[in-house]
Amino acid sequence: MTQELADARTAVQQSMVQVDNARANLQTLLDNLTAGVVVLDAQQQIRSANPGATRILRAPLAAHVGEMLVSIDGLEAFGRWVQTQFDRFLSDMAHPEGEHWQQSFDLQASSNHAVGSPGITLIARGALLPNGDALLVFDDVSEIISAQRAQAWGEVARRLAHEIKNPLTPIQLSAERLAMKLDPKLQGSDLQLLHKSVKTIVDQVDAMKRLVNEFRDYARLPAAQLAPLDLNALITDIVGLYDASEVPVQLDLQADCPKVMADAQQVRQVVHNL
Repeated sequence: MTQELADARTAVQQSMVQVDNARANLQTLLDNLTAGVVVLDAQQQIRSANPGATRILRAPLAAHVGEMLVSIDGLEAFGRWVQTQFDRFLSDMAHPEGEHWQQSFDLQASSNHAVGSPGITLIARGALLPNGDALLVFDDVSEIISAQRAQAWGEVARRLAHEIKNPLTPIQLSAERLAMKLDPKLQGSDLQLLHKSVKTIVDQVDAMKRLVNEFRDYARLPAAQLAPLDLNALITDIVGLYDASEVPVQLDLQADCPKVMADAQQVRQVVHNL
């Protein structure tokens, strides 16, 4: 009898050691998961949360154990959404054991986030544990969504750039042909006006072609072609394009302004935008 009790005690101790080891292994696994894992009780109160959940939600969930997600600053909407998903899941009594729900959620930046920080897109999955607790697993897929959107916009940009670029060459050629035809027939100020107008058209078409090419290469910042640039001459040239504007533009330029290393086309684009 004594030996049997001793054997039973040893077996129990070994089982407890195995359970503790399994629990430690599980905790290590949860702590190193990039996904967020939160366990909620029947009242939607937090039982436990791994570091991944804190990192993704940007809220110290471990400090809010025993509280509901909706009571945490910045997570009110997320908490209500999670509760709604579990309520819908539980209302369907026909779901088989092991079934789960999965939905996406856009978590907006709040006051506890850095100023200007964007919202994040989550993919969340919920299921019931054997003891009745709710298991919530989620991951931040913002970068994936952003990449997909950038790819889509890039395709739109390429198609639009193609449609814009098509008429630019005929415009430039027409201006040059017009200059060749009228050049022998004009003199004095009329000839100067013709040359200036044609030069303006050709220069602006070239600038537009470069802009369209950059638009086509959407999401890729073009490398600046640095060269000594006379800002006074550039600004004077640009303002000359607006001589016919109803709003007069007056220049107050520093006469001894030194040349700067800059990309003339990019600076021209900035001034045009202004």
